[in-house]
Amino acid sequence: MPKQRRKPACDPCRKSKLACDHAQPVCSRCQARSRPGQCTYRQKPFKQTKPPENFVPDREAHVIQIIQVASQDRQVPRTGPSPAASQNTPSGPFGLSTVGDTPSGASATGLLPKRHPYPNPGYLGSSSHAALFGHLPRGLGQDIGIDGNSPDPELHPSIAPIGFVTEAHISHGAELIEQLHRFAHITECQGLVRAWLRTGTNLVLASLFTQTCLETADFLFAEHDGVVKDARSISSGLFMHSCQPFTVTPNTTFDEFKAQFSQENARWETICLFLITVSRATMSFRYSDAPFDSETQRRHIRRLTMHYSDRCLDICLSLDCLNDLQLVLQYENFILHTLVDGDQSFESWRKLGDMSSSLFALGYHQDFEITGPIPEFLRRIRQAAFAYSYSADKNVAIFLGRPPRISSKFCHFRQRGLDAYYSYQWAPDTPLDLLVDARWTALCAVLKEQILLELFGEQGYENRVDKASQIRTNAESQWSMLPQHFRLEVPMKAHDRQPAELDIILGMKLSYLHVLFLLRLTLVRRVSEPDTQLYQIAEEMLGLVVEAVILKDRLVHSCTSLVWKVVYFGLSAAGVICLTLLQHPPTPEHEVIISPKALRDLGVLVAEVEVGTLVYKEDANYGLLAGATKTIKAILDKLANTKLHQQRSNRAPLDITAQPMIEGGDGLWGPWGSSNFQDFEFNFWHTLSEHPFLLDEVGDQFPRL
Repeated sequence: MPKQRRKPACDPCRKSKLACDHAQPVCSRCQARSRPGQCTYRQKPFKQTKPPENFVPDREAHVIQIIQVASQDRQVPRTGPSPAASQNTPSGPFGLSTVGDTPSGASATGLLPKRHPYPNPGYLGSSSHAALFGHLPRGLGQDIGIDGNSPDPELHPSIAPIGFVTEAHISHGAELIEQLHRFAHITECQGLVRAWLRTGTNLVLASLFTQTCLETADFLFAEHDGVVKDARSISSGLFMHSCQPFTVTPNTTFDEFKAQFSQENARWETICLFLITVSRATMSFRYSDAPFDSETQRRHIRRLTMHYSDRCLDICLSLDCLNDLQLVLQYENFILHTLVDGDQSFESWRKLGDMSSSLFALGYHQDFEITGPIPEFLRRIRQAAFAYSYSADKNVAIFLGRPPRISSKFCHFRQRGLDAYYSYQWAPDTPLDLLVDARWTALCAVLKEQILLELFGEQGYENRVDKASQIRTNAESQWSMLPQHFRLEVPMKAHDRQPAELDIILGMKLSYLHVLFLLRLTLVRRVSEPDTQLYQIAEEMLGLVVEAVILKDRLVHSCTSLVWKVVYFGLSAAGVICLTLLQHPPTPEHEVIISPKALRDLGVLVAEVEVGTLVYKEDANYGLLAGATKTIKAILDKLANTKLHQQRSNRAPLDITAQPMIEGGDGLWGPWGSSNFQDFEFNFWHTLSEHPFLLDEVGDQFPRL
């Protein structure tokens, strides 16, 4: 007997997911609801039309939908399958499906199941129960992981050398790999990253690994001999290696360390770092090849690869095998979110908190060799990771006006000896690189934390003055002991340095000035009335930021972005200068002479934001900068109008019927005859500079209003 063909439901019943009696031309349900005109049937209801391979009309809209669904799934936990379904489905560990189809919990946008109910405890400090059991005879407390011993694999298989990876994990990863093939333009992204690296730009902490991850991405995703690797096999290999801890001994070389997450040993961390690099490469870098030949396309790829890097990082952290590479990834992912989502976004703030949590869980706030002796290159990586994390915590806390998460009271800072990381002393032959920048920013962050804790909360003014004097002495000592080739003492255009090196010494000078700025800010009686010292520091800081904006094509911003320098250092300095301009009438105590250069710098900052050469309107930080520069522009306009009004009111009215005279006849300034054609070359500007309006200025000082 032939199989009876299914009848299609009408469109209203199908969309409402209600039973339909399939009556023609109008079903009973639509008839009862008085909607006969809406009761329509599809011509080919059960036939799925496959679009051509080159037909992608809504690719970007589909990707946006994927990102939105993933964001919702991170916030709403999935419920498990119903009991009835679990009885009829073959199950693996913890009731997860092991059949070929992707289980409901294994969607690439869903949450991954835990591989074992017992968590990896990580670092346990002096107040934990492990410290109490540590007083027992050696060997009796090994099961809880004290004194640096590894926990028992029987109790903690999640950190055993070979982890348990379920079908749900592999299906989850395979779906993610397939989406990368479909939407991320992997081959084109590799070309973009190579061109970006050739400019001298790189990531910060992960700069040592970007080339390795780029080559590994080509190994995994590129077509070799006409064959592309299967997504499930790639996912299986990534999970297998990601569950294995890094093997490190004091004799391990850097190449041996990289080999544990590259090529055939690729991990999810490798893919995550590659995607972060792609997203960073789309910023402030014009790449003419498709699909990156327009800002709209670059912005699309930027957000897409950031989204996929988030998911790769989620996979890494879900395996409960925290390691050095994951800490590096979390820092780079945090920096990426500040650039894409904005420095004021909650997502960036949350990413910073996650990074701090991992830092504590690894125990690097106390000891970099907590797991035993390590090679020198790994020690330097861990030192830089802690230094950048610690300084980022302080800088973001100051920028947002929130409490810092990492307190130096619970961290170990070795500051004595030339080889100490936090010593003021530097070897004369120290090379200028990102590791030097990490150390310097951490030294400045220590002083900033002291300012936050000891000065901003101090009520007694005399006590604040004493403490500020001590901190200032330390800051000046730190700066004076820097090697001469680390200090920015002349304009940047006078330096003959590589763009990346110039950016490093610029950041070091700004960090030093910011410490002095915060110190002086705590000593003014009222913030609305800045004194001369605070104004001078602000003027110098703003001048450096504006110079960096003007010379942005000659700088390579690897440590911090140019926009961050503007919003963090520049806006603070501009705010103090604007407050100084608004002091009217000035008191003798706060009499400050405004230099014309400060006004020019404010004007340049306003122009760069308005024209859009610094940020686009679609950028997350545009609202912050546009609001600030709008206020600055209003102050400058008011200042200019008041100045012109004063100049004109002090001059006697001119007789418009009088014959123009050259200077020297009756005192009127009229050097050009009415019949002379002026070509506005050098002689014109030289003569114009002698106008009485300009001669009112004294030296290089701008008169107070």
